[in-house]
Amino acid sequence: MSTLTTRLGLIKPEHSDETHQTIFDLSQNFDIIDAAAERYAPAPPTSGIHTIRDRIWNDRPAAGSYAGWICTRTGRAAPAWTGLTSYSIGQTIVPTAENGHYYECIQAGYSAVQEPTFPVTSGTEVEDTKAATTWTANKAYAQNEIVFPTIDNGRFYVCTVAGDSGMFEPVWATSNGYITNDGTVAWSSYRIAKWREAGVSTMFRPFGKIE
Repeated sequence: MSTLTTRLGLIKPEHSDETHQTIFDLSQNFDIIDAAAERYAPAPPTSGIHTIRDRIWNDRPAAGSYAGWICTRTGRAAPAWTGLTSYSIGQTIVPTAENGHYYECIQAGYSAVQEPTFPVTSGTEVEDTKAATTWTANKAYAQNEIVFPTIDNGRFYVCTVAGDSGMFEPVWATSNGYITNDGTVAWSSYRIAKWREAGVSTMFRPFGKIE
């Protein structure tokens, strides 16, 4: 009867085992060894599921940096949210201010200029339109202000040229990046991205300060 090694739990086949069983056991051993192998990267991971105690060694160690990063919370890794970025359905992000959660894009579109306030209740959704207001006639707008049309069209518009809006609402462009002229203001069109809380995010912390 086969036995297991103490540390990695590798299968030690017996000479009496059948050939196909031995090959299967060796294949399992290779998977265990691969999972236990040291990993090297220039930064903590931004994808995949990671479990507590997972360790990443810094492949660019230098004085003042760290030897690596260790996982202190099991969860999914994802890149941090960035503004005015195109996101597709299924892409995941984490907030720039860590809150223990990650979010999945459920409506393809663009993030706004300002980061949304991400909800922490399971499955809660949020539109990426922080600080947006409804367009108003004869109003001074500053660069990077965001507006919605008075009739919702699934888009937001970013002020790219500051100025005063016109007396009448413009005909809004409906292609990403296209410009709508409005009085002395220019607006750039973006489809709204929407996020849903999708679970626990992993956390990696640096260890081993290099003096």
